[in-house]
Parts: sequence; structure tokens; C-alpha cells
Amino acid sequence: MNILIPHSWLLEHLDTEATPKQIQDYLSLSGPSVERINDHNGELVYDIEVTTNRVDSMSIRGIAREAAAILPQFGVVAKLKPLNLPNVSKANNPLPLPRILENDELNNRTICVVLSSVNRTETPKWMADRLEQIEMNVHDAVIDITNYITHELGYPCHAFDYDKLVATGNEIRIVEAGAGETFETLDGESFTAVGGEVVFKNGEGTIIDLPSIKGTKNTSIDESTKNVLLLMESIDAKKVRFASMTHSIRTTAAQLMEKNVDPNLASDVMKMGVKLYQELCQAEVSSEVYDHFPNKIPPTEISLTTIKLSEYLGFKLSLEDAAKMLEKLECNTSIAGDVLAITPPSFRPDIAIPADIIEEVARIYGYHNIPSVLMPTAIPLNRPKATNFGLEHRAKEFLSAIGWQEVYTYSMVSETEAKTSGFNLENHLKVSNPLTDDKVYLRRSLVPSLESVIDGNTERSSISVFELANIYIPQEKDLPNEELTLAMVSNRDYRTVRGDLELLFTKLHIYNTLISPLESDDQVGNIMVNGTPDSIGQIAVKNGRVTIQLKMAKLVQLSSSHPTYKALPKTAALIEDLTFTLKEKTKVGELIKALTNADSLIEEVNLKTIYNRNFTFTIIYRHPDQPISSEMVAPIRKQLVALVESDWQGHLVGELAN
Repeated sequence: MNILIPHSWLLEHLDTEATPKQIQDYLSLSGPSVERINDHNGELVYDIEVTTNRVDSMSIRGIAREAAAILPQFGVVAKLKPLNLPNVSKANNPLPLPRILENDELNNRTICVVLSSVNRTETPKWMADRLEQIEMNVHDAVIDITNYITHELGYPCHAFDYDKLVATGNEIRIVEAGAGETFETLDGESFTAVGGEVVFKNGEGTIIDLPSIKGTKNTSIDESTKNVLLLMESIDAKKVRFASMTHSIRTTAAQLMEKNVDPNLASDVMKMGVKLYQELCQAEVSSEVYDHFPNKIPPTEISLTTIKLSEYLGFKLSLEDAAKMLEKLECNTSIAGDVLAITPPSFRPDIAIPADIIEEVARIYGYHNIPSVLMPTAIPLNRPKATNFGLEHRAKEFLSAIGWQEVYTYSMVSETEAKTSGFNLENHLKVSNPLTDDKVYLRRSLVPSLESVIDGNTERSSISVFELANIYIPQEKDLPNEELTLAMVSNRDYRTVRGDLELLFTKLHIYNTLISPLESDDQVGNIMVNGTPDSIGQIAVKNGRVTIQLKMAKLVQLSSSHPTYKALPKTAALIEDLTFTLKEKTKVGELIKALTNADSLIEEVNLKTIYNRNFTFTIIYRHPDQPISSEMVAPIRKQLVALVESDWQGHLVGELAN
């Protein structure tokens, strides 16, 4: 998330003489990253990236708080100014509050007040300038006040036309929308609910607001508005995310509320809202403040000892110094003996355990200030078993050089991808808190992920991709076994892909490989080495694609960093080509094996070319002790032809010489 912070607006909350460049440099080292400083008609505006777990920093006040804690560590005086807001005054001309039918499971808090005699005045220049600096549209004061407060304090607020609510029964029901119900947002765009979105309805059952996301037209402010209901709610974050993403309504309010922004902030937002409406629109408070807050979470105390702090930081830091840093982040602290007790503010739910406290201390202290020292323990000399980073690099470099594209895909897969992996869905581990709703299973195979990459590149007629990553094999009452795997998927023909695989084996100095088709499926073959029964992987052909999966642990065992020396033969070889016409689905690998084993004088058989159903094999004959002659080869040649005709139903192209 990024937020724009005008410098002069920041200084209303931050008391400092720091220059904008100092603020940019020092905040970026220890807090939110200030990516750039823009000049907007003479006003310097910070463009700041805030991580998604720090929604408390998505406001002017939040950035000022961070700066007040960080700048003093660099010798720059800085202090957070108090937020002096007056309490909401008592009602002069009482108007009835709406009857609100709460739902504590859907909404954590509702706070509202009625403001009467609101003047539709032009937005003052100072406010309009600031809204333009943060790239927000300017309307008039009644509307712009809510946007201004949201940016300043980081909590959304909404202004309803009070009289429109009264006209339909002056009732607000907090419910889930039913599938097929419609609503029109304040900008005139119509939507149809899918069911499950949290909405506000009036007494007639009509949707009057998409809370925490966007208002609806039937209760929005217009030219006739005289009375306003200023309201803040705290809808369940998951529900906000669901409705916002379902209807592609990505407002500032939605982005804040879907990240569990602190409902305690609503009190200050209410006070500031009333103050600005009174000052800019001459509004009067016409009701008591309604505040329903049943799910208030009590503060949690976290304890930290000097030993734990030193162990994690790697150097000694007193509890007193740590407490001073934390207090600038609005934590309450106390020290008793060798224990520091910390109570984080309610807007910092990300601080929950001692490690979180230490992380805050470390970043405020400055990661760049932490001493760089060598590990106090001996450097391990034993290489991890079945791990060879050099081999992994060689394999990836070689595949890239011969035309394969390396890709990186998610370790998580969707239910559809899990089902196509060759394993039952129940044999996958399901993550309880996935990053996305569609990818929730730890993958058992890399192939579905790579096939998704090819599916997403339909414009390329020929594409070959590979990935070196872990697959996750469930273990009984334990973490999954992570097995490093090299996977390759291509839409080129089988023999080309198999040729690339054999070249890879040659590059890694792995010889005597054989592909043994499965009896249950001749489109899937186990890859064997040196005749051992254990396979090092599989190759398969399915839906016009060739897929390969290799176990890296096996490759590490079998590979070598250099070729094995082999003495030159003492005698010359006789080399000839034989071409056979073979039937469909002939297992050429098995045929080559049979030809090679047909006679002891046959040193090697290789497939040379293919034309239609004609396969040309290069035969190398060699006698270990004497030169081999044509007369010695002639009977072997006849034996090979007879073997192909009898066992493989093939026939020789041409005729043998007598």
C-alpha cells in the first residue's frame, strides 16, 4: 500500500525541524519506505510505501507517530503532537437517532451522531489543496470532510443524508445481502449482490449502504441535504474484503477496513468530524452520541527479559532504553527487576509476542546500527546430504542454454491443480491461513503449476518451461517432507524433449539411463539408471505435452562434476546404419536394448533418424582383441534383421547383401 503525505500536513502532527530529505532517509531506514518526494505546486508530498500489516501507518497521524519514534535515533529532535480534540457537545435541537438493529457477529462497533442545519459550503482552499495533493477529488465541505478525516486519522467515516433515512422509517439494519438484491452506489453505478455481503438496510428492506466500502445513492449527500448522520462502523474484515473484491469496488475505506483497522480510532474520528462540521458548515449537534462497542478487546501485556532481548538482538541493550523506544510508539511500559512489561496500543495488533517487541526495538534502534559480528559458533564443514548447489546451477544453466525457460510458481495450488497432480485431494496438506482463497493446498507435483504457465502463454506455439522447487509430502503428525524436484513441461514432440533430457544427463555425467514404460500406462515411463530398480523420476505424454519430474536427491548421488576416464579401445570399430519400418507404438527404447544385447560384438546402438515409420539405427561393432571384418559382422546383421522381424513385426528397408 502507498500513501501520499504532504509535508505541511505532517507537521501539524509532528514537532520537528527535520528536513524533508532527512525524513525520507531516516524513515526509510527504520520504518515505512519513503519512495519519492513529489513537488505539488510548491508543496512537498511524500510517497510512502506501507506494509499491509501496518494499517496503523496508513494516515498522516500514523506516519507522524513513526517519525517521532525514528528521527531521535538519528539525533534529530522530533515529538508527536497531542491530538487535542474537544468532546462532542450536547444536543441543542434534539433529533431522534436512527433505530439501529445491530449484528455483533458482522459488526464490531457502531458510533454515530446527528448534525443539523448543515450549510452546503464550498470546501475551504486549505482543505481543497490538501485533497488535491493526495490525489482526491474535491466536492464541497459536507462531503470532503469525511475524506479529509479518513486520510488524517486512518479510519473511514461516512455522512448520510439524515432526512432520507427518516423518510423510510429512520432505521438501519446490519445484515447480509441476499443473492440477487440490487443497490446503486453514490456515483450512480448499479450492482447485484451475490449473497453474503454485509449491507445496511432501511425499515423497508432496501439496501441503503455498502458499509466500510462505499455509500449508496439513496442515502447520499446532495444539494438538498440539511441534516447529516455522521457514522463510523467496524464491519468484519473478511466480509469487507469479500464484498470489495466481488464487486471490484476498491476504495480507500475498503483497503483500510479489510486490514482490521482499530475500531478504537472511531472515537477520535467522531470528535474531529463534529469539530470540522461545526467550523466549516455551521452544523449543530442534534443528538446524543450513539456508541455500540460490545466486542472491545482488552489490552494484552507482554513480558520481556534482558537475556531474551540480548539473545535476539545479538548485543546488550538496557530495558530502560528499549522502554523509551516503545513508549514513542505509544506502548505502555513498566520495569520490575529484570522484566520489562509492555502493553501495546490497540492499533498495533501485530505486536503479540516477545519477538514482535524485539523486532520493534531493533528497527527503531536501527538495523544499520546493530554491530556486524561473525557467528560465535563454528562454521559447519559437513555439506548437507543430497544437496549440491553447484549441480543445481549447472542443470538450470544448461536447460536455459538449450532453449528451456526457467519459471517460478507458487508452492500453493488450487483444488483443480491438486486433483490433476496424480494424488487424491485428501493426500495434500491444506493450509489454514492461505494468502489467497484459490490456492490453499501444498503441492505434491510441480507439473500442474508448469502446465498453468503454458496455458497462460497460448500465443506461443512452442514453449518449454522448467522449475526446480520443493514438493510437499505429508507426514503423520509432523511437518511435510520437502523433496527438491526438477520438473520440465513442453508442448514439443516427445523425441525432441527426450533428447533434451538425455543431453542433460550427459551434461551431469549420468550414463546408462533407460526409460521403462509402466505396464498400466504406456504413456508414462520410469527413468532408470544403471539397471537399478529405483527410478530417479518419470516422463509422461498427456494432452499433447511431455512432462518430466526428476528427484534432485537421486541426481546428486549419480552425477559427477567431471567425466569418468575411459581408455581408448585397442581395435577399430565397424559402423553401419540399418533402417527398419516399424509398427505404430513400437517401444523403440526396448528395441535398442534388444539389439544391443543381441551379440557380444555389438558395442552400441543409437537411433539416428526417423522418417514416417522408418527408423534408422547406427550399429557399432567392435572386437576387443582383433580388427573386426565384414565377414564377422554379416551373420550378426542377419541375426538383427531376423530379431526385428520376429519379435517386433518390423522389416528391413532394402535387402542384405549375400
